[in-house]
Amino acid sequence: MARKGTVELHVIADALQTNKAGVAQSVVKCILDLIRTGMLRPGDRLPSERELIDILDISRPSLREALRALSMLGVIDTRHGGGAYVTDLEARTLLAPLDFFLSLSESNLGDTFESRRIIELEIVRKAARKATADDLEDLKGMVAAHEKIQNDPVGFRILDSRFHARLSAAAGNVVLERLSYGLYNMGLDIRRRATMSLALIKQSTADHIRIVDAIVARDPERAAQALGAHLDHIEQTTRRAMKEEISALTRATRR
Repeated sequence: MARKGTVELHVIADALQTNKAGVAQSVVKCILDLIRTGMLRPGDRLPSERELIDILDISRPSLREALRALSMLGVIDTRHGGGAYVTDLEARTLLAPLDFFLSLSESNLGDTFESRRIIELEIVRKAARKATADDLEDLKGMVAAHEKIQNDPVGFRILDSRFHARLSAAAGNVVLERLSYGLYNMGLDIRRRATMSLALIKQSTADHIRIVDAIVARDPERAAQALGAHLDHIEQTTRRAMKEEISALTRATRR
């Protein structure tokens, strides 16, 4: 790691001593500030644990808590036996925690699908404008593959995941892609039950065909309308599956 990064960590040690109640949080903030100001750059190796403990005058548990938080945030990459390095700091890495912090519940289901509409409708509009020839071929190939999984819920779930990921990639915006990925993954356990329905697979297949047709036609608004209808169907079946699960749990509890 560049020497200047180590020196700056030593400078802020005094400030950390005045906030022992939130030492780990203070370390996280300090590291983020060093990165923001350019004192630490992608690829820099942090000092060893022993050096950081001396530099920052903190305990080993507090240091490890801070490093674990920075790792979850995608800011550092801890390598077994090789120390901790500042990551490439790309949006894909920094938005990774979204997948851990989001979970679907009855109380936030409406907010979740509202967020999906805001993000995914813009994604599909961008895809209709920016999709490459390879993107279009892949999407058309996935639509054709739907014929083989009409009676295969597992196959459908795999194909559905690939389809939505390809839409996001075709939009060409890595931040939207990551946000979409995190929201898609919310409540997959409930979606798994919903996709046992062959009627749902048939409906989703028809939705996907309409979405791809609009993208191939380079029609952003028609693509957004088709995806909006698809998200309506997903929300309806998710709500139904959630109610069925709650009902089953209630009956089991009474018994």
